[in-house]
Formats: sequence, C-alpha cells, structure tokens
Amino acid sequence: MPTRKFIRDPIHGDIFITEREFEAIDTPEFQRLRRIKQLGMTFMVYPSANHTRFEHSLGALHLAGRIADRLGLEEGERRDVRLAALLHDMGHGPLSHTSEELLGRYLGLSHEEVAEGMLNTPRLAGILEAAGADPMRVGRIIAGGEGYLGKVVNGEFDVDRMDYLVRDSHHTGVAYGIIDLDRIINTLEVSGSTLAVGERGLRAVEGLLVARFLMTPTVYLHHTSRIADVMFLRATEKAIWEGRLDYKALCEMDDYDLQNIFRAADGYVGEIGARFDERRLFKKALGLDWPSLGEDLREDVIGLREDVKRWRAMEDRMASDVGLEPGYALLDIPPLPEYEEMEALILRERGSVRIEEASPLVKILREAQLSQWGLGVYTTKERVGEVSKLHLNDYF
Repeated sequence: MPTRKFIRDPIHGDIFITEREFEAIDTPEFQRLRRIKQLGMTFMVYPSANHTRFEHSLGALHLAGRIADRLGLEEGERRDVRLAALLHDMGHGPLSHTSEELLGRYLGLSHEEVAEGMLNTPRLAGILEAAGADPMRVGRIIAGGEGYLGKVVNGEFDVDRMDYLVRDSHHTGVAYGIIDLDRIINTLEVSGSTLAVGERGLRAVEGLLVARFLMTPTVYLHHTSRIADVMFLRATEKAIWEGRLDYKALCEMDDYDLQNIFRAADGYVGEIGARFDERRLFKKALGLDWPSLGEDLREDVIGLREDVKRWRAMEDRMASDVGLEPGYALLDIPPLPEYEEMEALILRERGSVRIEEASPLVKILREAQLSQWGLGVYTTKERVGEVSKLHLNDYF
C-alpha cells in the first residue's frame, strides 16, 4: 500500500497514511469520530479536553506502524495491524466510554464488537478487500485475536492506551500521562503468540503503569466528570424509555446528535440537557470508599452494576425519601479499577515472567488500585444537605 500523504499531529508529528487507509478515513463511518469526544464529559473539568476519537485513531495507526517496523512484520501483517489500529474505535457511541456502558447494557456489545460489525458493511469491506485485507481478520485483531497481532491493538501495552495516555495528558494539561513510548516500542519482542517487553524496557512499562494509576483519579475518575457521566447516563436511559431514542442508533450517533435530542426534549431529559449547557451539575452528597463498605456490602454493591432495574429502584427510593422526583438522587457505582498492563510479560534470559514478578512496584500498585474506587450519591445543589443525611446501608 504506497504512501499517499501525511497528516500533522501534535503528539506524534507527521503521520504517514497509505492510499487505502486514507480511503477508510474518508468514509462517513470514520469521519463520525471527529464528532465524538475522546474523554466524554471530562471537558466539564478540563476545558481543553475537546480532542476526539478521530485524532486518537490516527495516533494508534502511527504507533502500530512503528511497532510493525520494530517486530519486522511481513507486509500483509503490517497492513492488517495498521488497519485494525486505525479502525478500532469506530464502534464508540456518543461521548466515547460514557455511552459504552449503555451499549453493553442494552446491546450486550463492547465498542470493539460494534467496530467488527461495521467492517462488514459494503463500503468498508470493499476498501479493506481492495487493500488486500480480510475484513474478518482485521476485526479479530481489533478484538485482540490473531496472536501477537491482536496484542498490538488490544493487549497489555497496546497502541490504544499508549496513544490515549499521552494525548489525554496533552489536552488536559495533566502531566502524569507522559510515558517513554520510544523505550517501550524499541524493547518489544514476540514471545510465542503474544508480545513481551525486554528487560531493558521494564522501567518504561512501570512508568506506563504509574501514569495510568495517577491519571485515573485525576482525569478518568475525577469526581466532577463522574457526576456529569452519571447524569448523562440516567437522562439517556430516560430518553430511551420515553421512545425519544433507539439504543441501537447510539452506534451511529455522535455527540451533537445526542445533544440535540436533549435540547429538544421536555421533562427530565430536557432539564438535564439545559444543566449541561449551563454547567449546573449535581453535587456529591454522600460517598463511600472501598474499605468503608465492609466485606458484607462489597459483593452486593458491585453486583448492582449487573442489575440495573434494582439499581434504579434504589435511586428512586432515595429520592422519594427526601421528597425528590425520580432521577434527582443518583447512585454512582464505578467499575472496579483494572490495569491490563499488570498482566504484561517481561523477557529475561531464561524466558518471560509476569511484570509483577519482575517489579515490586507493580505489587504495590495492585494493592493500591482499589483506593481509587469510590461510591457516590449525587443530587441538586439545593438538596445536598437532605440527601447527605441518608444512610446508604438502609438501601442495600
């Protein structure tokens, strides 16, 4: 696939694009990513966090090309892994991960699985086939299959997280996401059917893990961002229940489409939309960290994430107990932190070992990661005092 032109990127400099890759970029399915914010509602906290899935996907393509060169992949493998990296985020709905929870809840699909399905549409399949690629194989790479090729795009230290850490750090102004990309890439090796980092790259991988650990509470789980996310999820669910929105359409919508639905709606959905426009977000009235839950409550709380009907009923009981309408006391139960990088392999002279065996720092991070988790109850500014007097144990 001969190079046609390059695109200038603030993170990686010039990103070179082949003719077939450029054809994929110019499809409506890919151009939609220009209108989907990478960090969802985080711009409510960090005003410059307006970067999109579009430029992140280009960055992932660039890094996949660098890794392909490092590993000496043959031309067909190089083509397929670059295309997979480029197209890996096409399945994201509006506001990226903010709506992904809804896709999983109502469609039972991850954004990678949605992207796999899009590759089989006539337009994209035709472009991939013209490039000599099998759309099904590219889809499997996106999902993390096809051995070490899938690990480049969806693995322990893949191009997705390598790009989003440095890009999110750049656009939020939070310096914790700076990592040594060169060292990680230049020490990568194929180990059987997977990827491993040579021992000389251990410190760089530790740096990536520390970056993830620090960026999570500062950016990805920032309390104001979480409040906006939870408001968005409840209002979007309400729009679905009221027939204003078909959840299947989320896969084809962008941020502006959903924003327009909120603005055109009346009732609860319309009010939440107005609150976003005016940045009148709910406030935190109650909170519990992981140790405060106690052993007996932990399983029940996390289990609520799989029982949305019970979860919403609990919220409505809280609202009713202080004289609020449904939707005005919101219970936030984030997923437990999981760092796939902790499963990474480090190559030594006698073979590969898990990074936890090679690095005492990783053991510390594994133990500390639950400190970043916190349950919250959010309500309007005027009713924080009343909601703060509720006893969460009474509702489980």
